[in-house]
Amino acid sequence: MDVNSTNYPKIFDCHLHVDDNFEEYPLALNGGNVIFNSIDSYQKKAAKYPQFNQTLIFDRTQPVAFYTQLISEKRIVALKIHSRLQQICVDDYPAIIDALKQIDETTPIIYDAFYYGSDLDFQPSLKGLISLINAFPQRKFIVAHAGGYEVLKYFFHLRKYDQVGYDLSFSLQYLADTSCRNDLIKLMKYTPNERLFFGSDYPGGNPKIQLDNFNELAAVLQFTEEEIRGVLNQNWEQFLGITQR
Repeated sequence: MDVNSTNYPKIFDCHLHVDDNFEEYPLALNGGNVIFNSIDSYQKKAAKYPQFNQTLIFDRTQPVAFYTQLISEKRIVALKIHSRLQQICVDDYPAIIDALKQIDETTPIIYDAFYYGSDLDFQPSLKGLISLINAFPQRKFIVAHAGGYEVLKYFFHLRKYDQVGYDLSFSLQYLADTSCRNDLIKLMKYTPNERLFFGSDYPGGNPKIQLDNFNELAAVLQFTEEEIRGVLNQNWEQFLGITQR
Protein backbone atom coordinates (compact mmCIF):
# COMPACT_ATOMS: atom_id res chain seq x y z
CA MET A 1 0.00 0.00 0.00
CA ASP A 2 1.35 3.42 -0.97
CA VAL A 3 1.08 5.75 2.02
CA ASN A 4 1.28 8.72 -0.35
CA SER A 5 -1.76 7.67 -2.38
CA THR A 6 -4.88 9.81 -2.15
CA ASN A 7 -6.98 6.97 -0.70
CA TYR A 8 -4.58 6.26 2.15
CA PRO A 9 -5.88 7.38 5.55
CA LYS A 10 -4.20 10.04 7.59
CA ILE A 11 -2.28 8.85 10.64
CA PHE A 12 -3.75 8.56 14.11
CA ASP A 13 -0.80 8.85 16.49
CA CYS A 14 -1.66 7.36 19.88
CA HIS A 15 1.46 8.66 21.64
CA LEU A 16 2.14 12.38 21.29
CA HIS A 17 3.64 14.77 23.81
CA VAL A 18 3.00 18.48 24.18
CA ASP A 19 4.62 20.59 21.53
CA ASP A 20 4.00 24.19 20.58
CA ASN A 21 3.51 23.40 16.91
CA PHE A 22 1.97 20.13 15.77
CA GLU A 23 1.82 21.73 12.32
CA GLU A 24 5.41 20.56 11.93
CA TYR A 25 4.40 16.92 12.40
CA PRO A 26 5.90 15.29 9.28
CA LEU A 27 2.93 13.04 8.36
CA ALA A 28 -0.70 13.71 7.51
CA LEU A 29 -2.17 13.66 11.00
CA ASN A 30 -5.79 12.66 11.46
CA GLY A 31 -5.69 12.99 15.23
CA GLY A 32 -4.02 11.42 18.17
CA ASN A 33 -3.58 11.07 21.88
CA VAL A 34 -1.56 13.75 23.66
CA ILE A 35 0.06 12.40 26.81
CA PHE A 36 0.83 14.82 29.64
CA ASN A 37 3.57 13.53 31.93
CA SER A 38 2.88 16.13 34.62
CA ILE A 39 -0.19 17.81 36.04
CA ASP A 40 1.52 21.18 35.60
CA SER A 41 1.98 20.71 31.85
CA TYR A 42 -1.60 19.48 31.55
CA GLN A 43 -3.00 22.53 33.32
CA LYS A 44 -0.90 24.89 31.19
CA LYS A 45 -1.35 23.33 27.76
CA ALA A 46 -4.31 20.94 27.57
CA ALA A 47 -6.65 23.64 26.33
CA LYS A 48 -4.44 24.13 23.26
CA TYR A 49 -5.30 20.67 21.91
CA PRO A 50 -9.09 20.24 22.04
CA GLN A 51 -9.06 18.18 18.83
CA PHE A 52 -6.90 15.43 20.37
CA ASN A 53 -7.58 12.67 22.87
CA GLN A 54 -5.71 13.45 26.09
CA THR A 55 -4.06 11.27 28.72
CA LEU A 56 -2.76 12.47 32.09
CA ILE A 57 -0.19 10.87 34.35
CA PHE A 58 -1.75 9.31 37.45
CA ASP A 59 -0.24 10.77 40.62
CA ARG A 60 -1.54 8.75 43.55
CA THR A 61 -0.55 11.56 45.95
CA GLN A 62 -3.20 13.80 44.38
CA PRO A 63 -6.86 13.71 45.47
CA VAL A 64 -8.66 11.10 43.41
CA ALA A 65 -11.50 13.57 42.92
CA PHE A 66 -9.18 15.62 40.71
CA TYR A 67 -9.04 12.73 38.23
CA THR A 68 -12.66 11.60 38.53
CA GLN A 69 -13.84 15.10 37.61
CA LEU A 70 -11.62 15.22 34.50
CA ILE A 71 -12.86 11.76 33.51
CA SER A 72 -16.55 12.59 34.10
CA GLU A 73 -16.16 15.74 31.99
CA LYS A 74 -14.51 13.63 29.25
CA ARG A 75 -11.44 15.86 29.30
CA ILE A 76 -9.09 12.89 29.53
CA VAL A 77 -9.55 9.43 28.02
CA ALA A 78 -6.92 7.50 29.97
CA LEU A 79 -4.47 7.63 32.87
CA LYS A 80 -0.75 6.95 32.55
CA ILE A 81 1.65 5.22 34.92
CA HIS A 82 5.32 6.01 34.35
CA SER A 83 7.57 4.31 36.90
CA ARG A 84 10.78 6.11 35.93
CA LEU A 85 9.27 9.59 36.10
CA GLN A 86 7.21 8.85 39.19
CA GLN A 87 9.88 6.78 40.95
CA ILE A 88 7.60 3.80 41.41
CA CYS A 89 9.19 0.62 42.72
CA VAL A 90 7.68 -2.86 42.93
CA ASP A 91 6.53 -2.33 46.52
CA ASP A 92 4.39 0.66 45.48
CA TYR A 93 1.90 -1.26 43.37
CA PRO A 94 -0.52 -2.21 46.18
CA ALA A 95 -0.95 1.51 46.96
CA ILE A 96 -1.53 2.27 43.28
CA ILE A 97 -4.17 -0.46 43.12
CA ASP A 98 -5.93 0.96 46.17
CA ALA A 99 -5.99 4.42 44.60
CA LEU A 100 -7.26 3.13 41.25
CA LYS A 101 -10.11 1.30 42.96
CA GLN A 102 -11.73 4.71 43.39
CA ILE A 103 -11.71 5.33 39.63
CA ASP A 104 -14.19 3.76 37.23
CA GLU A 105 -12.77 0.66 35.54
CA THR A 106 -13.86 1.99 32.16
CA THR A 107 -10.92 4.41 32.38
CA PRO A 108 -7.95 2.76 30.63
CA ILE A 109 -4.38 2.72 31.91
CA ILE A 110 -1.40 3.46 29.69
CA TYR A 111 1.62 1.78 31.22
CA ASP A 112 5.01 3.13 30.16
CA ALA A 113 7.16 0.05 29.56
CA PHE A 114 10.29 1.62 28.12
CA TYR A 115 13.42 0.61 30.03
CA TYR A 116 16.06 3.30 30.14
CA GLY A 117 18.67 4.84 32.42
CA SER A 118 20.94 3.66 35.21
CA ASP A 119 18.49 3.83 38.13
CA LEU A 120 17.21 0.26 38.18
CA ASP A 121 14.98 0.73 41.24
CA PHE A 122 12.33 2.59 39.25
CA GLN A 123 12.28 0.81 35.90
CA PRO A 124 8.99 -0.57 34.54
CA SER A 125 7.82 -3.74 36.25
CA LEU A 126 6.10 -6.53 34.34
CA LYS A 127 5.19 -8.08 37.68
CA GLY A 128 3.71 -4.79 38.82
CA LEU A 129 1.73 -4.42 35.60
CA ILE A 130 0.32 -7.94 35.92
CA SER A 131 -0.76 -7.14 39.47
CA LEU A 132 -2.69 -4.15 38.08
CA ILE A 133 -4.29 -6.20 35.31
CA ASN A 134 -5.36 -8.92 37.73
CA ALA A 135 -6.79 -6.33 40.13
CA PHE A 136 -8.91 -4.74 37.38
CA PRO A 137 -10.01 -7.45 34.93
CA GLN A 138 -12.52 -5.11 33.25
CA ARG A 139 -10.04 -2.29 32.65
CA LYS A 140 -8.19 -1.80 29.36
CA PHE A 141 -4.40 -1.54 29.54
CA ILE A 142 -2.05 -0.25 26.85
CA VAL A 143 1.63 -1.15 27.03
CA ALA A 144 3.36 2.02 25.85
CA HIS A 145 6.42 1.33 23.68
CA ALA A 146 5.41 -2.35 23.61
CA GLY A 147 7.90 -3.22 26.35
CA GLY A 148 11.02 -1.62 24.83
CA TYR A 149 13.91 -4.07 24.77
CA GLU A 150 11.80 -6.41 26.94
CA VAL A 151 9.16 -6.70 24.21
CA LEU A 152 9.40 -10.49 23.99
CA LYS A 153 8.96 -10.89 27.74
CA TYR A 154 5.85 -8.69 27.72
CA PHE A 155 4.46 -10.62 24.76
CA PHE A 156 4.88 -14.03 26.38
CA HIS A 157 3.64 -13.11 29.84
CA LEU A 158 0.65 -11.00 28.78
CA ARG A 159 -0.71 -13.22 26.01
CA LYS A 160 -3.72 -14.45 27.98
CA TYR A 161 -5.03 -10.93 28.69
CA ASP A 162 -7.45 -9.80 26.00
CA GLN A 163 -7.74 -6.37 27.61
CA VAL A 164 -4.08 -5.53 26.87
CA GLY A 165 -2.99 -3.65 23.76
CA TYR A 166 0.42 -2.51 22.51
CA ASP A 167 1.47 1.01 21.57
CA LEU A 168 4.42 0.66 19.16
CA SER A 169 5.70 4.19 19.72
CA PHE A 170 9.44 4.84 19.72
CA SER A 171 10.28 1.11 19.82
CA LEU A 172 9.67 0.89 16.06
CA GLN A 173 12.54 3.35 15.72
CA TYR A 174 14.70 2.45 18.70
CA LEU A 175 14.77 -1.31 18.16
CA ALA A 176 15.13 -1.25 14.37
CA ASP A 177 18.86 -2.01 14.34
CA THR A 178 18.89 -4.40 17.31
CA SER A 179 18.19 -8.09 17.86
CA CYS A 180 14.89 -7.00 19.41
CA ARG A 181 13.53 -6.25 15.94
CA ASN A 182 12.65 -9.93 15.58
CA ASP A 183 10.98 -9.84 18.99
CA LEU A 184 8.83 -6.95 17.79
CA ILE A 185 7.91 -8.96 14.70
CA LYS A 186 6.91 -11.85 16.99
CA LEU A 187 4.66 -9.55 19.00
CA MET A 188 3.02 -8.09 15.89
CA LYS A 189 2.55 -11.51 14.30
CA TYR A 190 0.76 -13.22 17.17
CA THR A 191 -1.06 -10.33 18.84
CA PRO A 192 -4.54 -9.75 17.38
CA ASN A 193 -4.22 -6.85 14.96
CA GLU A 194 -6.92 -4.80 16.68
CA ARG A 195 -4.65 -4.58 19.75
CA LEU A 196 -1.72 -2.96 17.91
CA PHE A 197 -1.49 0.84 17.69
CA PHE A 198 0.78 3.23 15.81
CA GLY A 199 2.48 5.92 17.88
CA SER A 200 5.60 8.01 17.58
CA ASP A 201 6.47 9.58 20.97
CA TYR A 202 6.71 12.86 19.03
CA PRO A 203 8.62 15.13 19.36
CA GLY A 204 11.04 12.68 21.02
CA GLY A 205 10.47 10.12 18.29
CA ASN A 206 10.44 10.73 14.54
CA PRO A 207 7.01 9.83 13.10
CA LYS A 208 8.37 9.39 9.56
CA ILE A 209 11.05 6.93 10.69
CA GLN A 210 8.46 5.16 12.82
CA LEU A 211 6.13 4.81 9.83
CA ASP A 212 8.90 3.61 7.53
CA ASN A 213 9.89 0.95 10.05
CA PHE A 214 6.28 -0.08 10.58
CA ASN A 215 5.82 -0.49 6.83
CA GLU A 216 8.92 -2.71 6.68
CA LEU A 217 7.58 -4.97 9.42
CA ALA A 218 4.07 -4.98 7.94
CA ALA A 219 5.58 -6.18 4.65
CA VAL A 220 7.48 -8.95 6.43
CA LEU A 221 4.28 -10.01 8.16
CA GLN A 222 2.21 -9.63 4.97
CA PHE A 223 -0.35 -7.47 6.70
CA THR A 224 -3.46 -6.80 4.64
CA GLU A 225 -4.55 -3.27 3.72
CA GLU A 226 -7.26 -3.55 6.36
CA GLU A 227 -4.75 -4.54 9.05
CA ILE A 228 -2.44 -1.67 8.12
CA ARG A 229 -5.30 0.81 8.19
CA GLY A 230 -6.30 -0.52 11.58
CA VAL A 231 -2.90 -0.05 13.19
CA LEU A 232 -2.34 3.37 11.60
CA ASN A 233 -5.75 4.90 11.95
CA GLN A 234 -8.50 2.99 13.73
CA ASN A 235 -7.46 0.45 16.34
CA TRP A 236 -6.59 2.70 19.26
CA GLU A 237 -9.91 4.52 19.54
CA GLN A 238 -11.91 1.38 18.76
CA PHE A 239 -10.03 -0.58 21.43
CA LEU A 240 -10.81 2.10 24.00
CA GLY A 241 -14.40 2.51 22.84
CA ILE A 242 -13.94 6.16 21.92
CA THR A 243 -16.50 7.59 19.52
CA GLN A 244 -14.98 7.93 16.06
CA ARG A 245 -14.61 11.38 14.56
